[in-house]
Amino acid sequence: MMKTRLVLRFSLFLNLLFLFSFLTFSYIYRDKLFQRFVSFKGSQKIVMYGNSITAQGKWVELLGRTDVINSALPGQCTYHFLDAIQYRVIDLHPKICFMMGGINDITIGVAPDKIQSNYKAILETILKNNIIPIVTLTLYEQNDHISKIEVNRLNNFLANYCRKNNIKCIDLNQFISDSTGLKSEYARDKTI
Repeated sequence: MMKTRLVLRFSLFLNLLFLFSFLTFSYIYRDKLFQRFVSFKGSQKIVMYGNSITAQGKWVELLGRTDVINSALPGQCTYHFLDAIQYRVIDLHPKICFMMGGINDITIGVAPDKIQSNYKAILETILKNNIIPIVTLTLYEQNDHISKIEVNRLNNFLANYCRKNNIKCIDLNQFISDSTGLKSEYARDKTI
């Protein structure tokens, strides 16, 4: 009898431990679980496409929607986005694609005209596939004057291109940056 109680208590303990672990895992990875569900269900209306800054976003939670998929490519440049756009955006058939990138290109020294050319091709591809692009301008790095000049050059190009092509454009720098670049409270490394 004592042995049976001990086995039952141990079994109860293991079940509670499993349940607690499952609930903790589900809570911590809820955004990833929503992403899998949205991918499986095929009901994504919005695709978030960009670099690690975009990839870090918990878009389902932040936007309060379950039809958003994070298709970002951490550590990648605009030429990577262009190469992967078919299966990371177009094949998902969203209504809207938020796009942000360019800081990795600037960091590794990709020529400004090449970055602009890549961005233009990305946006043209999105438009050609009847997807509404929304461009989030490239964010500044923290305390990097040279990078800030290059970001301004890219953002000026993007703002003008978007204006000419009737594409919505979002400038977050006005809210999270100051004269030196990205404010320290928003920076983990040099970027967000």
